[in-house]
Amino acid sequence: MIGQRFRASVAVLAALVATLPALADEGRESDMPLAVCFPAADPPRSVRADASGFDVDVARLVAAQLGRPLRLVWLPERGQTDIESSDLVFWPLLDGQCDMQLSIPGASAIARYGSRLELSEPYYGAAFELVPADATLRWGEPYPGTLAVRANTVAHVAVDALGIRWTMQERTADLAAAVADGRADAALVWGPNLALEDSLPRNESFDPPSVLRWNLHMVVRRGDPLLAQVNGLLADPTTKNAVKSLLETYGLPARAAFSTTYSRQALDALRRQGNADGASASDG
Repeated sequence: MIGQRFRASVAVLAALVATLPALADEGRESDMPLAVCFPAADPPRSVRADASGFDVDVARLVAAQLGRPLRLVWLPERGQTDIESSDLVFWPLLDGQCDMQLSIPGASAIARYGSRLELSEPYYGAAFELVPADATLRWGEPYPGTLAVRANTVAHVAVDALGIRWTMQERTADLAAAVADGRADAALVWGPNLALEDSLPRNESFDPPSVLRWNLHMVVRRGDPLLAQVNGLLADPTTKNAVKSLLETYGLPARAAFSTTYSRQALDALRRQGNADGASASDG
């Protein structure tokens, strides 16, 4: 199914580019490539094997609007874990091997490089999603069932802090299996991973709390005029619609940027609430 989505994106991308406002029409076309760094194996956002993925296509959109050819720069392969900023590699960007990276989950991800890197405005939101489609969960209220969660994620910590009974799983596929065989009534799954698991339709009415959601940004070297150009494009409604179309094409939840997102303070407050309630439950 993922391969089919990647192939479908080619036609979708061509149609979207035709609708977007092109800065090249304003005399800004350049022969200088827009070099963008991508993880080599981070589906559905980037896959080196066939130069595909949601972020790869977003970069193609941006390059087309800027009137610049796109050059893909592949980062060294390393293990990816959901939203952990420690997985992000920035030295090729800092060294000038590329001009931009995508899907950066907020300021904390670049905090150690604060004087050297700068985030764009967010271009989509990502959160832990509730599955299956008929699952029910009102965050902060008692939950009678068992939730499956990935081990050592924010969702795991948050569910435990609320005293909800949980079963901890290692992979997204294991979450689907736990729901399918009745070990869990529902699961919290990192949204982008839903594109990899067709057996996990989400509850589209679920509103993730701020502690379970992030805004994703592009990042450039501080002082690069590219930032103002990118922010101008991202503010355009046509660009926003194009990004939404690509999210849907790749099977990612089509969430716009959130007004509030995860913070360490919010997670700590949830832990304090859980400690005050004296509740924690697990089946291991």
